Amino acid sequence: MDPLTWLLIPLAAAIMAALWGSCAGRTRRADDWTNVQRYDRLRAALARATASASTAPSVPCR
Repeated sequence: MDPLTWLLIPLAAAIMAALWGSCAGRTRRADDWTNVQRYDRLRAALARATASASTAPSVPCR
């Protein structure tokens, strides 16, 4: 039974490699420029949130 168990390791590796290959080789649906614009909007929103949080008065913990 032990040799059959060891044969499952390369079989599992082959299955995972096939899955990874199919995922890596798929065509992308999103436009790169759209993603960059979304990222820039997210950074701007986080910068505004950080700036407003740093100007708010802090209340000491009791």
